[in-house]
Amino acid sequence: MIPNLASAALTLAVLTASPAPSVTDVLSGMEKQTAGLQAYDVPVTIHLVVRKFIAVHLTISGERYFAAPDKEALRLHSVPAVARAFSNIYASLGTPATWPQTYDLQVVSPDHATAQPIFELSGTYKRPSSVDHILLDVDANTYDPIEVRWFYRNGATIVMNVQEQSVGTFRLPAVQDIDVHFPGYSGHATIDYGTYRLNATLPDSVFSNQ
Repeated sequence: MIPNLASAALTLAVLTASPAPSVTDVLSGMEKQTAGLQAYDVPVTIHLVVRKFIAVHLTISGERYFAAPDKEALRLHSVPAVARAFSNIYASLGTPATWPQTYDLQVVSPDHATAQPIFELSGTYKRPSSVDHILLDVDANTYDPIEVRWFYRNGATIVMNVQEQSVGTFRLPAVQDIDVHFPGYSGHATIDYGTYRLNATLPDSVFSNQ
């Protein structure tokens, strides 16, 4: 066999023989990205287009809060009625830190081609829900979450693409793009994250029902 072909064949055999990662492996890799992070608050700006009969363009500002292990909240300023359903959906999506508490997860074969190697997790709600399942794509090298898709029982879908950034020693969202398709309306949002304030003490009131 030609040496280069032999080397390629050996590499392929090793990769093929490598066991698939477990859910614990993938989640551990993701958790290392925020190891030591106790809390953050960060301003967000949401550029939103809501389509219901006509397209309405809006810009909404607010703050996102997180406290370990799994508290998170979104508070938006003066949300117009036409955007309230979208903002409520976005607030309910959670973060990578909260997803393991929300969903039963398993590693599955990716259902689509990607530019980089990924691990794909499929999740079902631990409690009764209108969501049938989610698919979470995790970068196999960096363990950044890069795309999440929610599939609802009524045919609705949400797709979130995530761009992570280094904030101190942590990996946290820089930009999220979200496409929502629900019966009766649809929308697109780009969420820009501002300057993070890390490990400050957050009052319990920021996580209370709004």
